[in-house]
Amino acid sequence: MAVLATGCASTDAGDGQSDAVGKPIAVGKVPVVTSAEQLTFPLDAYQLSLRESRQIEEALDSLVVDCMTKQGFNWAAPQRPPLRDGGRNGRRYGLLDPEEGSRTGYHGTVSTGKGAKGNESGQDDSPAAQQAAGQCVLSQRAKLNGQQKADKANTGPDEQIEQLILQDAARAEKDPQVRAVWAKWSDCMEEAGYSYATPWDANNDPKWGKSPAATDDERSVATADAKCKIKHNVAGVWMAVEIAYQKRTLEAKAESLEAAKKTNETRLRNAAEVIGRG
Repeated sequence: MAVLATGCASTDAGDGQSDAVGKPIAVGKVPVVTSAEQLTFPLDAYQLSLRESRQIEEALDSLVVDCMTKQGFNWAAPQRPPLRDGGRNGRRYGLLDPEEGSRTGYHGTVSTGKGAKGNESGQDDSPAAQQAAGQCVLSQRAKLNGQQKADKANTGPDEQIEQLILQDAARAEKDPQVRAVWAKWSDCMEEAGYSYATPWDANNDPKWGKSPAATDDERSVATADAKCKIKHNVAGVWMAVEIAYQKRTLEAKAESLEAAKKTNETRLRNAAEVIGRG
């Protein structure tokens, strides 16, 4: 079953920014959003695209294989699943396409592929090999990042930016403007015959996990969910609020975000060199 999107847990940034419930953040013009392709955010500019992330993954795979081979271990790069269509924000707010909901419910399209470490034919899965692989990953990741020293405690730029995104997403979900449009969505769902307080309650209903494929009930709920989001411009309001929080974060974290962007530029250059040598 495809991994379902989830609502963001409340987090504390520890940066002095107020998260007072009941105090809406000022937003600009609220766009009308009817498809996932319209979902764009200020912090997107600091994240790698899915294709760029895959390029770095493949370069790291190659470096780890070389590192392991030099130590005498039989090691193979993992067979990664195909890149999914669309960008990172496709299910940011759950389903927005009624037609997709009517076809696949909340399950989406499943891609499969072998993972790393011991899943390849004839690959060494001994404890010694696994330990060596862990060290190779650390050292070769540091090489891609342009770092002189491998440190397991280091947080990479992807993790840093993702944490900021999650924090602002959690703030947006507590904002009264988002809560108000969720209430309209909930009333709309009630009119369709379904009782859910928030879009995440429908998206993550435990019933959907009991079947490997979408049931008729799931498809009906998913279709109504997407239609109600479009009817009340849920994604438009939600995005406008989240953008406002991200703009505040950009001002507060400008220096660290620029440093993360430079690290990603270094990683991409180094990854291109590694793949080019292959």
